[in-house]
Amino acid sequence: MKNEDFPIGHKTLDRWIEYNKNNVKYPEIKNDRYIYVNFSMVRLQTAYILPKILFALGMAEAQKAQVIAITWKPNDNLKALLESYGIIHLDIESLIKKDVNAFTKALSITASIYIRGGKGEELNALNYKGIPVGRCIYEDILRTSELSTIKSANNKTCMKKILHLLWMFNALDSYLKRHKPLFCVADDLAYHEGMQSALFYKHGAKLSNVSWGGVGRVLFDDQLRTIRWPYLSNRYCHEHIDSVKDDDAEKAIKYLEERFRGKNGRNIDRGAFAGKKVWDRSEGVRQLGLDPDKKNIVIMAHTFTDAIYNYGDTFFRDYYDWTEKTLGIAEEIDSVNWILKPHPTRKAYHEEKDSIESMFERHKKTNIHFLSDEVSSESIKNIADAIITIGGNAGAEYACYGIPVVIVGTPYYKGFGYSLEPKNLSEYRKCLFDMPRINKLNDEQVLTARKVFYLQNCSNKKKTGFKDELTNIVKDGYKKMLDKMALEFFDKNEGTQKFNDELTEDILSYFEKNDYRTVDYYNTGKNTIV
Repeated sequence: MKNEDFPIGHKTLDRWIEYNKNNVKYPEIKNDRYIYVNFSMVRLQTAYILPKILFALGMAEAQKAQVIAITWKPNDNLKALLESYGIIHLDIESLIKKDVNAFTKALSITASIYIRGGKGEELNALNYKGIPVGRCIYEDILRTSELSTIKSANNKTCMKKILHLLWMFNALDSYLKRHKPLFCVADDLAYHEGMQSALFYKHGAKLSNVSWGGVGRVLFDDQLRTIRWPYLSNRYCHEHIDSVKDDDAEKAIKYLEERFRGKNGRNIDRGAFAGKKVWDRSEGVRQLGLDPDKKNIVIMAHTFTDAIYNYGDTFFRDYYDWTEKTLGIAEEIDSVNWILKPHPTRKAYHEEKDSIESMFERHKKTNIHFLSDEVSSESIKNIADAIITIGGNAGAEYACYGIPVVIVGTPYYKGFGYSLEPKNLSEYRKCLFDMPRINKLNDEQVLTARKVFYLQNCSNKKKTGFKDELTNIVKDGYKKMLDKMALEFFDKNEGTQKFNDELTEDILSYFEKNDYRTVDYYNTGKNTIV
């Protein structure tokens, strides 16, 4: 994935750089001490880059280290801004063009994948230099191409991307040997940044995921795979479930009622609810042509191309494979009504070539139905007798209303006794064949579901990030941008300059009255233990 240009007006950028020239104090630097800021997965928006820059500068002051910022390609605007902070800009495209040896190694591995047949499962399992690069490359291909699954990587799109990412990996490996990393400020735990982060870790660096909202240490399992938030949240919920009061559990329902109105949750997800039709059960039966004497089982599809390993390894190749095989099993079971619900944000992740609509047409039968985007997902709590998901938040939401859920991944709500958790494909098939006999959750299970949902979505566990005035300015600017850009956010950056300019002007007005070295971003980095 390549960065777009840093979209900011010349007057705003010049003012920012002029402020830095007059106010930024470059840290004393000792030889061979480097702090990296990884912008290779970052949308170049002020709300994204400023927290990382200030965090790294604070750390650089404490460690007497040089800061190096990474992007995919040359970027004159960003480079000028970085240099005004005393930060070196390293663009990957320029780096790899100088490293013929890195290309030769990458070509050899890519050729071996092609010769062996290039199956998606084999790409997923590729381990190189002790790092699970294959799963990172697999995710990256889905995120940056028209593909929604990889049955075979032996095509121009996959081979080109495999070669390019392995070339990057080898070139960065060589660079880090010469410029040993002390710390890396990361952004995403998935895609190509997952393999980059593992490489930094292998070279002895510690890593933190820094955003406008907070900072958290990047952790790895024994296979050098980044440990993602659902696993950590699951562990947190198990550790704290006994501390949740029954009254707190009721707050989960109030939160959900607001969520169904589109008043909370991620901006990009609100389209699932706000301003849409809400069906009761009888209306759902009538509109979809359901058999009223059968159970209604809703298949909650994921976006095919977004972070396919967020819920850990499963016995499916990816989200697309899970959806298609689930529909294939559903075709065999006509004793229930199957309802396929596409994810409301799928179009923001370029799901076009291998769309869920075309998949539904291939598997459509009299007992398999499609719940369109025109209908609010709130309707599911009125219609469904059970839902099926890899690990989506829907499983936690609807369990709060007594609806059982089948999961195959590791979401934050796994292991609490109210979800069905088949361990292999055989158990999964049996679980689906048992759907005609599925019963609502009992009162104890519903209470537990609400407590877990409260812990994840309503408690104070996440309120440990940056909290000062500058943070609020950045958060407000970021929210304003998302409210306007919403579903255009991931595929397009149109309109970003306007928001970058507005937010930057607000930030510079703040800096005219306050020293940047007093803000939370800076001092959190300064006080982070390396």
